[in-house]
Amino acid sequence: LWPLSGAPAPRHWADEPERVRGLFERALQYVGSDYAADGIWDKYIAYESAVAEAAAADMGRVSALYARVLALPLRLHDVYWARFAEFAATRTASELLAAESEAALASFLTRQGAHPVTTEEMRGEDEGARKLRVYALLEARYHFYVAFHAPRRALEEPIRRRYYHVAPLPAAELAAWRRLLSWGAAQPTGHVCDPLEPMAEVLPSFTYERCLLPGASVRSLWKEYALFLEGKGAVEDARGVLARASGVFFRDCAPMLLYHAQFEEAHGGLDAARALCAATCALPPPAIDAYLAAANLERRAGNTDGMRAAFAAAVDALRGEPLAALVRHAAAVERKLCGDHARGVALIESAIAREPANELLWDAALECATSAVVPAAAGAGDSPAYQAAAALLERMIAADSPLPPPARRRAWLRYQRLVDDYAGSVDAMRALKRSRDEAGLELTLDSEVPESAVPKPLPKRKPNGMSVDVSMGGGAAQPSPSPQQAQAQYTPEQLAQYQQYYAQYYQQQGYGQGYYPQQ
Repeated sequence: LWPLSGAPAPRHWADEPERVRGLFERALQYVGSDYAADGIWDKYIAYESAVAEAAAADMGRVSALYARVLALPLRLHDVYWARFAEFAATRTASELLAAESEAALASFLTRQGAHPVTTEEMRGEDEGARKLRVYALLEARYHFYVAFHAPRRALEEPIRRRYYHVAPLPAAELAAWRRLLSWGAAQPTGHVCDPLEPMAEVLPSFTYERCLLPGASVRSLWKEYALFLEGKGAVEDARGVLARASGVFFRDCAPMLLYHAQFEEAHGGLDAARALCAATCALPPPAIDAYLAAANLERRAGNTDGMRAAFAAAVDALRGEPLAALVRHAAAVERKLCGDHARGVALIESAIAREPANELLWDAALECATSAVVPAAAGAGDSPAYQAAAALLERMIAADSPLPPPARRRAWLRYQRLVDDYAGSVDAMRALKRSRDEAGLELTLDSEVPESAVPKPLPKRKPNGMSVDVSMGGGAAQPSPSPQQAQAQYTPEQLAQYQQYYAQYYQQQGYGQGYYPQQ
């Protein structure tokens, strides 16, 4: 685009050469070191050549442009040298290199170990000797940069897409860019102190900026760029990179907004981090990670009220399993960090009021209620924590409970376990049965899986490799079928029904899940 932008400038500003040069210099500042920047350099060299010819002036400006471009890792580096060699054949030594720059260039090449051998013909001060000496210095400089930029040019050459496109960057292209970035990040930053081109250096930040043109949709590239700048101590530059990412390219991407929020928090920008968390929470659909990030930020900042406000906003926004996971976490924070068990219970109750049929919410409430329950000694009576847990389970199994029948039956089994483990009186078991009867629960296998839907059960496997059909109450021992035989004999639906049947059977017999064999 820059060559197209600069093309009409010489015609429109024919009487303002400095204005035209300003446009070209601005272009070189942004893209002059790009591997494919030959277009803008060609325009600039052509313009200076035309101006010098029209004014019958010397070609010093043209020589200076050739010196600058020959210090950069462009794809046409060798072509520019061939053009310069042809150009130099008809120019004086002063046009090729100013007298005051000759000593500086010789000193630079000596430091780099690239100074050419000085012959007898070069020792004089006449025009012929000086031109030979200047040309030898410029040629040695060219060969120095050929070797200096060889690793970079080898990594640049395979890259094809160097422009922005909405289509994702192909994996091969992304891999090529990553190789270039890895190489650039390992190079020492700073100038090589070339007197003819002060900007001749390895610039990893420019490489990242170039990579973000074709890779703007690759989130990890923005993060790597910010980490690179942060590692160099350029925190404000890293902040600017993340602001571009989260404010332009990924403004609807929760992970990028939250990453930016973490960066701001790490560098003292709490207000900016809060704003980013708020923007993440406002994204549809509501995400639990956004609300947890907002709440945890306030917790780390010591703002308990802000943390609770984030939890309350999450209860209003989330639904289903994410809502249950969040209130479970929030209740644990209130209990363990703030010492306010009642507030955690109230938060879960507010969630249950919004989704009364969500069994996971009741599970979270039960976990919160039983967290403080301890076994009671005989005759000591039930503790307030036990009574609260029992009251919650009574609500879950009640006839008017919003939970579906399967969930109510599961709640009754938990109620039975609570009584077994923590009740302080033998009367509790009778009360449990009375509660079950009042709730109208039928805890039989038939109530969960109709008898007509239960095929002949698979035999239960014994340790000695023999088996007994549990549905027959014992019987003759017979070899257990192999998994292959079972799969051949029964359909997947039948095998699933068997697994459900045995799970319910052994659960009601008081065994834990996993007691019955997987086969």
